[in-house]
Amino acid sequence: MSRLKLGQLELDVPFFQAALSGYTDWAMRKLARDFGCPLVLTGVMLAKSVANPRVLRKPEFRPQADEHPIGAQLLSRTPATMAKAARDCVTVGYDLVDLNFACPAPKVLRRKRGGAMLREPDLVIDILKAVKDAVDCPVLMKLRYGVNHKPDAEASFWQIVEQAIGQGVDALVIHGRTVDERYRGKANWDILRQIKHAFPQATIIGSGDVFHAQDAKDIMTRLGLDGVVAARGAVGNPWLLRDLRSVFEGRPTPAPPTLTEQKAAILHHLTMVLQLYTERRAVGYFRKFAAGYTKHHPHRKSALLAIMAAHTRQELVDTIETWF
Repeated sequence: MSRLKLGQLELDVPFFQAALSGYTDWAMRKLARDFGCPLVLTGVMLAKSVANPRVLRKPEFRPQADEHPIGAQLLSRTPATMAKAARDCVTVGYDLVDLNFACPAPKVLRRKRGGAMLREPDLVIDILKAVKDAVDCPVLMKLRYGVNHKPDAEASFWQIVEQAIGQGVDALVIHGRTVDERYRGKANWDILRQIKHAFPQATIIGSGDVFHAQDAKDIMTRLGLDGVVAARGAVGNPWLLRDLRSVFEGRPTPAPPTLTEQKAAILHHLTMVLQLYTERRAVGYFRKFAAGYTKHHPHRKSALLAIMAAHTRQELVDTIETWF
């Protein structure tokens, strides 16, 4: 069975759950761990906020005892702020730091953060150096394959990759789309093969369109990568994480979940969400997972519409009980 080494942290299987802004709160992270995921990450956190001591005192920003190992994903374009935020995250118990230079969200790009920073290789590397100097935990970087497909964007991407590896980044998590492509089309994993071939000593982890466990294992093996991350494919679908563990442990992919198994997971997730938010907010928030949770349902559209129509905790629970 292959393992994944991230600095001094070693995972028993070569995958983990990606940071997903607005999704990977404690409830989704705990669910992921329950389904066999060896490592979870927070949703992307603005380093300026995390560097404020009052923010890290809030429970939602602190790692819980039942979710280690856990990584904090940070976003900023200021080296000193990123370094302080990373140091503070380690102080409160995070096990690794992930630097986001990939986010394609328009509100992030307007502030020249996330994926927009792929235009500024020197600044990206300055941030990496500052964070590496500030912490002794593993430091990962999340990248996309350039801002767009223009030659200067490609050159900047390769400059970042080469210099980050030279500076001792513990792993590069690379999404096979450009920033401009967002989530359109198919991810181009061939670029990951090129990177791993050019830098065989580096830990290169693939991201993008991980929806089926066996396919993810096959492409990782074929391209010679060190690992994969599950992102959108795990939203409302923790069985993807179960399946990834199974195939990486050399076992057959489990059968799709029965309606009884689906109901148990959905209600478990909902119970945890209700611990985090007010009832009104929790019910609205949980709708974001409905499309994933009804994916395996024999009457998918009807079940989805019923969940989306629920407005109270009891209505939502009753709907889940009825349809599953």
